[in-house]
Amino acid sequence: MKTLERKLEIPPEPKKIQESILALRSRLSPSSGIDWDSLAVWAGNRIPQYLWAKWKMKLREEGFTWQRFLKLMKYRTADAILWANGRISWEDFVNKVLESIRGPLGKALIESG
Repeated sequence: MKTLERKLEIPPEPKKIQESILALRSRLSPSSGIDWDSLAVWAGNRIPQYLWAKWKMKLREEGFTWQRFLKLMKYRTADAILWANGRISWEDFVNKVLESIRGPLGKALIESG
C-alpha cells in the first residue's frame, strides 16, 4: 500500500456531480421529514464512478476491484454528504477516501479477495 501514497492524486472537483446531487435531493420531497441525502449521494454511483475512472489502473495494481472500491466508498457516505452540501472541501473528502484506501479498511478489503 505504500506505493499508493505516491500514485493517487486528488482529481479535479466534479462540480457537475455535486450540482446533480443537490438537484436530486431538492426534488425528493423535502417536506416529508425523510433524510434523502444518502440516496442523493449514491444515486447512479456518480462519485465512486468518477474516482474509479481516475484511479482504477493504480487501484487494480494494489488488488482493488470495482466491487471492493464500492464497499470502501460506502464507509465514506457521510463525508460525501458533507462535500455535496459544501460543508467540507473536495480535497478534504478525497483525503478521507485516500486514508480509507491506505488504511486498515483498504487492506482488509484487498485481503478478503
